[in-house]
Amino acid sequence: MKLRNALPITLLAAALAACGGDDETRYVDRDDPTPVEYMPVDGYVLGFWVMDTQDGCDGPCINDHSPYGDPLYGLDADDQPAAPTLTDGGEVGRVAAFANDYRLVTRDTGSLNNSVIGERFTLHLRARTDQADAVPVLALAGEGGTALRISLARDRLLVELPSQSRRLLTALDAGDGWREIQLAADGERVTLAVDCNTVEGFDVAPGVPVLGSDPVGATVGEGFAGAVDLVRLSRRDEGNLFCAD
Repeated sequence: MKLRNALPITLLAAALAACGGDDETRYVDRDDPTPVEYMPVDGYVLGFWVMDTQDGCDGPCINDHSPYGDPLYGLDADDQPAAPTLTDGGEVGRVAAFANDYRLVTRDTGSLNNSVIGERFTLHLRARTDQADAVPVLALAGEGGTALRISLARDRLLVELPSQSRRLLTALDAGDGWREIQLAADGERVTLAVDCNTVEGFDVAPGVPVLGSDPVGATVGEGFAGAVDLVRLSRRDEGNLFCAD
């Protein structure tokens, strides 16, 4: 697959100006028909999944548009390969639909699972659900246990960072629309934003890793009922790319 590292300035500005807009503005056509989000890609991006199936994959999997190209693999509740369930989501591309017993995971051999993320990182997540209970939609975990868990319900969001002994619980306007979630750490402070509004934050405990000191893998959708459009993880504080500013 051919993937360019950045959009032309004019296209990028136009796409970012559509922050939080309708689905038609989310994807940009390229010479290659493979859908690519409007967010730029560089070597810091450990994973960039926009929920498109990958051709020629050795199992049912979701394409990774990061430089490392490590797919998310579909598994069922019994750890058996399961074809991703996709629905329309934007002019180009798809979203992954989940129904409690299905999940996507990174493999142990992937770059993410063998990288210590560090104290500066940014996570972008676009998801929606009509669940009454907050259920994990995304988790990062390794040999040291869970490093991050994000749980979503139709009216609240819970972010857990066990190494920092922090639980960030945020009330949301009730509804099943898309939630654009960004979690960022700059080495001194962790901030959480939803739909371009900063809703929580805290100062990092000195000498305590935000995500632990072990490599972590990603799990998307375990126990979750809803849809996921985008997961992006970068090992630097890159700002909120869902927003124009």
